[in-house]
This record gives sequence, structure tokens and C-alpha cells, in this order.
Amino acid sequence: MRKKSQEICLLTAEGKQMGSQTVLIGETIPALFLLAGILSAFRSMMYDEFCLTGALLAGCLTVLALQISELSPKISQGIKAGIYVLSLLSFLGFILFISQGFLDTVNRFMVLWNLRFQTEFEQFSVNSQVVLGSRVFWCLSSVLLAASVRMLVKKRYTGMTLALVICALLAGFVLGRSPMWMSVLCLLAGVFGTLILFAAPARQNGIRGAGCLLAMGILIFGILLATGGYEGLNQIARWKAGTAAWFEKFRYGTDTLPKGNLEKAQGLLEGDEETLRLHMKEPQEWYLKGFVGGDYEKNRWAELPMEAYQGEYEGLLQWLKTKNFSPAAQYARYYNLEESAKDSDSESVTVEVSNIGAYRKYIYLPSSVEKWEGSRSEEKKDWQVRSRKFFGGEEYEFQAVKGVSSADQVLPGEWTQNPSREEEKEYLGVESVYHSFVEEYYMEVDEELKLLLEETFFSEDEERDFNDVTARIRRVLRRDTRYTEDPPAVPEGQDFIQWFLKSSKRGNAVHYASTAALAYRTAGYAARYVEGYHYSEEEGRTTAVLTNQHAHAWTEVYIPGAGWLPVEVVPGMYTEMYTSQVIEGAPAFQVNSSPSEDGLEVEGGLTGQEEPEEEKEQTPVTLRRMLSVVLCCLYAGFALYLFLEIQRAVRCLWKRRRQRENWEQDFIDQYVKNMQLLLVIGNVAGSYDHPMELSEQVEEKIPGISREEYERVIQLIQKVRFGGKKLMPYEIHTLNCFAKSLLLALQRSKGLWGKLKTRYWYAME
Repeated sequence: MRKKSQEICLLTAEGKQMGSQTVLIGETIPALFLLAGILSAFRSMMYDEFCLTGALLAGCLTVLALQISELSPKISQGIKAGIYVLSLLSFLGFILFISQGFLDTVNRFMVLWNLRFQTEFEQFSVNSQVVLGSRVFWCLSSVLLAASVRMLVKKRYTGMTLALVICALLAGFVLGRSPMWMSVLCLLAGVFGTLILFAAPARQNGIRGAGCLLAMGILIFGILLATGGYEGLNQIARWKAGTAAWFEKFRYGTDTLPKGNLEKAQGLLEGDEETLRLHMKEPQEWYLKGFVGGDYEKNRWAELPMEAYQGEYEGLLQWLKTKNFSPAAQYARYYNLEESAKDSDSESVTVEVSNIGAYRKYIYLPSSVEKWEGSRSEEKKDWQVRSRKFFGGEEYEFQAVKGVSSADQVLPGEWTQNPSREEEKEYLGVESVYHSFVEEYYMEVDEELKLLLEETFFSEDEERDFNDVTARIRRVLRRDTRYTEDPPAVPEGQDFIQWFLKSSKRGNAVHYASTAALAYRTAGYAARYVEGYHYSEEEGRTTAVLTNQHAHAWTEVYIPGAGWLPVEVVPGMYTEMYTSQVIEGAPAFQVNSSPSEDGLEVEGGLTGQEEPEEEKEQTPVTLRRMLSVVLCCLYAGFALYLFLEIQRAVRCLWKRRRQRENWEQDFIDQYVKNMQLLLVIGNVAGSYDHPMELSEQVEEKIPGISREEYERVIQLIQKVRFGGKKLMPYEIHTLNCFAKSLLLALQRSKGLWGKLKTRYWYAME
């Protein structure tokens, strides 16, 4: 009999050891997957691939060493001490190098942040020690990360694990420039491994454990199959771009302006939806600009890259602000100085703008703007003015210089050559700095395209005076191309401007403005592409509603001393300053069909006899406003959730602190208080000073709780409170098990509201 008992004990010990080994293996695999996924997500912030390789190797060795130490208590402390000592010696031995590696990582993070959010964070200077320093820094960081991930998996902290995974994915997808498919797969494997293997203690080994591993493998294989492995990265990228486009549309709405995407040029004038409402005291022509493109990329105009505002010109825009110099309002300041030099008063016009259907990210302003107000906004570099509101700008007003301000009608004043007053000297000094920046970054033209533009518009021996260049560009475009509202789409893979000049020869304002911008650059004048809305003075209304038919694109040329000013090259929309005659051609949009004063007949639109209908004020609740309310409610709910979770965590910490001082008595007092709250939630009524009398109600009103269990708990509580005795460990375990059973029973019986009350109205340890 004794021998049989010994065999049973031996088998039990062996079973426990095998179970422990199975648990360790089940913890190790998800921890390694999570570590690999997190490090892969941060690869764009590493100096080179050796940083990633070293970090993965160091992290994996750390996880394995810590897991092996759990098999033998004798070597556990030795392994942990060895890891700590080795890490400390590495840190002290390479401390100078590590500092350079840390700064390099911070620099890379700031560069990625600047590229993503168009900011201008300055970088730290590093030296030649950065290569070794980066590798050591990431290896040591990986050791710390590996220990943390292993602890999260071992302690079953699934919430913190998911938070860490989400942070890694955000860093990789938002800031990263490397493929994320491997990182996503590793993180999915780690998360599902943690959730499936440790969802229930019974799934630590055996057939169900193997089934869980098989299910996880099938899931990962399905994801690989669905995405096509590495080839599926393009699909993920398209999904990411589509999601970003949907979010932009949700925030700012949409219109027909292509926003620099020349493949969408043919849709410029589609539809007749209302976009902007203008109210002014007297009619005036306006070029209200939104998108500004300074970098031409074959079939797209893009804003200047962040590299333009770094290096030699780093901090340029902040310096301009200190000098009260705004590229957006430069012409207005020049105009005021010009009028002051002539001893005359400058005149301005105030316009109220309501965005009723245009893209709300931009604050649409003319080049002659002096100031604007009524909507939170900021100047985005030297491109345009953008709204800072979540859903963009809707109501604002601006004050601008009176009269038409066109690049071909502005001649810099004599004072720009020989300034006499202090304010003129100060302005020209600041302008010269910005002018040098403009000539550096708004003159670039691809060599192949430059040869075509030279051949098409200019000859080598002719002088390139600005007015002559403007006349030449207009004349060639009018002679060799034809305006159409619905031009053909550019074939895939072809350069937009080359195709327009050599093959199609048909285009709308987008084609003309793009071509003219690069033609001016070829001639030696800084120019850029602009999109927005054009309002003609001939429309003659002080209150006007612009539609998609007013969508337009034009070229802005930098006039030294005066700033960026529009120049029109679309046939039919300009008057030659030498002849004062309107050039023949079809304008980009029409106001009436009767002959104009200059004899030009235009098509479509309203007839000369038709009076514009009075606008009817429309104040329906739009879908956008409804979505705004829904989003605000979601934000409020999320804020409430964070508040409840924080107060719950603080309450738990406060209880733990009190229980350390007088552990057993405080434990019982808090236990009684929490149990009373649970009984109240369970609708158990009566005197809580005599808890035994409530046993029948507890059994009746709380399904799953027996009278015997409840009375046993009351006896243990009275043993401490009235008998002054200490509880044994198994008795404390009994109290905890009853509390959990009572909590689960109430959650099942009370539904969602019961779960919320039991979670946030008290917090039991």
C-alpha cells in the first residue's frame, strides 16, 4: 500500500512538471512572436538592418533565458543576475556610443514625424559613433522590451499586451516607411496565441491545447492566403490609402478640384453643386486659391517636400513670422508700401465667405489678401491657409487689396530699387531672403521636359522679359492647343504635360496651368500650380454663389518685391495688356450666352435676359452635422470610459496601500463593504447588521449562490471581527472564490447595466 502511494505521488510530481513545461512553452511562443512583431514595426527608426537583426537576437535570447530559469529555482537567480550584469556592463562600456544611437533614433523619429505631419522639428547632431551606438542601443532596448513582453504574457495582462501591440502598429503604419506585413503577422500570432492558450486553464495541454494551436495556425495561414503574402502588400497599401481618403472626405467633404492629381483633371467642371457663397459691397474679380503645388511629379503636383525647409533654410518660416512677413499676405504689404511711397491711401475690400460645398480643409483666399478672421486657421508653410477645425472652415471673412492683382499687370515700384524709408528697407531685406528660397525650390524642371518646353515656347536667341514670356506662352497655347471642358484622360504611365503638348493638344484649366507653370520655370521665373475658384467681375453680383462650374486652375508667378501673383493663360480668360483685346477661345466657365462688350460669344449658362434667382436660405440638418454629433458622442463616451477606468485603478491602489498597514482587519472591512454593495445590486433587502437573516433572500434573488456558501462566508467574517482570530490561507481563498462567484452571478442576472455597476461602483481585489 505504501509503495502504491509513493508511485501515485511520483506520477503526480511528474505530471506537474510536464504541465509546467507545457505552460512555459505556451508562454514562450507568443512572447517571441510579439517581440518580433514590435521590433519589425519600428524598423524605419533603426539605422540599418543590423540593428533589427541584433535586437531580434538579443530579445529572443532574453526571453529564452528567462523562461529556462523557471525550470530550476537554483539557476533562476543566476540567469537573471547574469542578464542584468551583462546589460549594465554593456551600457557602461558603450555609454558614449549609446548616446549617439539614441540621438540617431530620435532624429529618425522626428524626420518621419515631419514627413507625415508637415512639421519642422529640428534634429540633433551626431558623429561617426552613431553606427555602433545604434546597434548597441537597440540591442539593450530589446532586452528591456523582451523582459516586459514576457512578463505581460506570463501574468496574462491581455489589456496591456493589446495596448502595446496597438502602439507598435500605429508607429509602423503612421510613421513607418517599411513594409508592415511581416510585423502584422507576428503580432497577430502573438495576440491570438496569448488569448487562445490562456483563455482558460484547461487549455494548457492535451487535445484541446493542440486544437487551439492548430486553429491559430489555420488563422495565420488564412491571412497569408488572403493577402497573397508579400504581394498582398499592394492591396494593404491600397486599403490604407482608401481608408485615409474616406477619413479626409468625412472630415472636409469633397469637390471637383483634383488637388494636384492630374489624372482627375477631366472632372474639374463636373456637376453644378454649390461650393462657396461670397458677400461683398461691390463686385470684384477673385482668384480664391486652395491647393498649391510646387513639385511636379509626372502626373501629379505635390507640395514642396519637407527637405526644402531643412538644412540651409531650416527655421526660415519661423524667422519670417518674427519679421511680420507672411507669404500669403505679401502682396498686400507691398501694395501698402507702394501707396505710401506715392503719398496716397490704400483701398481694401472685405468679403464674407461661407463654405457650403467646397473642400473645407482650405481657407480660400486671394493672393491680394491682407488679413482674414472668423475661422481657426494657420498658414501651411508658404503654400496656402488651412483650417484647424476638425471639420474644416465654414464661415470666415477676409480683407484684400481693391482691384485686380495679376502678375502681368504689376510693375515693381521705383522704391524697390532705391528704398528711402526704414520700413521699405526692412521689407526688402526680409523679402530678399524669401526670394532666394523661392528661386531655390520653385524653379525645378525635369531635363527631358525642359527640352520640350524650350522647343515649344522659346527660341535660344530671344530675350525673356516677363511680359514677352507671358505673351509667348499664351500665344503658343492658343495656337497649338484647344480648350475643352471634358478633355481625354492621360494614358497610364505617360507624362501629363508631354502628352498634352505632343499628343492630345486638348485640355482644360488644369492642363494650361500645369504647362504654363513649368514653361515659366524654363524661362527662368519662379512659378507654381494653383487650384481654387474664380469669380468674374462681369457677373456683377455683391452676393454670389459659386458652383463646380467656377472651379479653376491657374499659375502663380513670383514677382520680385511683390510676391506670388496669379497669371491667366486659359484662352478667353485674359486680356492682352498690349492690345487690351480679349483673345479668342472658350473660357473655362460661362456666365451668359450673349456677346460680351468685346464681341466674344460664349456658350451655355444663363442668358443675358435672365435674372439670377434669389437665393433661398436653406437650413436643413445636414448629414455632416449629424456625423459631427455622433462623433462628439463617441468622444464623450470614450472620455467617460477612461475616467471610470482611472478612478477604478486609483481605488484599487488605495485599498492595497491601506491593507499593507493592517492587512487582515482592513481586508475584512473592505470585503464586507463590497459584499454589501453587491447584495444591494442583487436587490437583497433587510438589516445588514444581521447578515445571517439575509441568507434566504440571497439564495432566492441571486441565482447560482447557495445558502450554505453564503453562511460559510459570514461565519469566516465573524471569526475575524468578533472572535479576533486570524484566517488560514484556505479560508481567505474561500472568501475570494465566493466574491468572484457573487460577482459573476450578478453580471449574468443583471445584464450590461449590472456589469457596469459591479465594475465601477466598487473595485474588489
